[in-house]
Amino acid sequence: MDQNIIQLTIDQKTKLHQLTQSVYIEAQKLLRDDLIQKYTDQAHLIRLLIAKDWKLDEAWEQWNRWVEWRKQYKADDIKIEEIRKELDMNKTFWNGQDKLGNPCLVIKARRHFPGQSDPDTLIRYMLYMIDIGIERAEQAGTGKITVIWDREGVTTKNFDSSMFKIIKRMITLVQDNYAERLHQAYILYPNFLYKTVMTIVKPFLSERTKQKIILCNEFKDLYPYFGDNFIISDGIGDEQIQQLQDNLQDQQQIQSFIQQQFLQQ
Repeated sequence: MDQNIIQLTIDQKTKLHQLTQSVYIEAQKLLRDDLIQKYTDQAHLIRLLIAKDWKLDEAWEQWNRWVEWRKQYKADDIKIEEIRKELDMNKTFWNGQDKLGNPCLVIKARRHFPGQSDPDTLIRYMLYMIDIGIERAEQAGTGKITVIWDREGVTTKNFDSSMFKIIKRMITLVQDNYAERLHQAYILYPNFLYKTVMTIVKPFLSERTKQKIILCNEFKDLYPYFGDNFIISDGIGDEQIQQLQDNLQDQQQIQSFIQQQFLQQ
């Protein structure tokens, strides 16, 4: 499953066997033949059970939701042409690994601008990248990924009100359906925009996920987790970014919008 071999108790083995039987029967009804092995993978089922504290009924319900949303977003049939714009802009890219060997996904927040992508396309793009990361994590033998949300150079021009819906959906999808895949999430340069966005997002985070978030005010704050020689580069060069100061009026408008969203919760 990962670099840490999990020793199951007799009770846990029994629950895993029961869940495996149930999902295999259901998978034959819901899925194409070429997808059955993927959706009945025991390593994934163990992660579901761990995430649900080995509560069999909850793990079974979660598996069904996982299948449902993957079918909804056609996650197994994503074509490169459908997400070409996001790929060309390198909004996210895989960037080495942390000290534990977990593949690292970098999200460049300043490469997103309002109106560029519709929410469903952006979500399918992220699912595509996560699935690549899972393959890398399995090859690395860790089974987990690390994420750096790089906010260098982000200003109010990058603020997209539609991102709230996207972020909420992504949080639900990742927490519920990529059980135990996230090792750590690092927020690099958490400016006022991050802090105000978190006002909306935080209620949707599980306690388990909150404990995995680490704020890094300076790049060197990443070194204990990635090593002193760690750099972020997508291989095509990265322009020097001047840290721009946001207009106070823009900040106030965004904060007002976020407060309205919070009241609608």
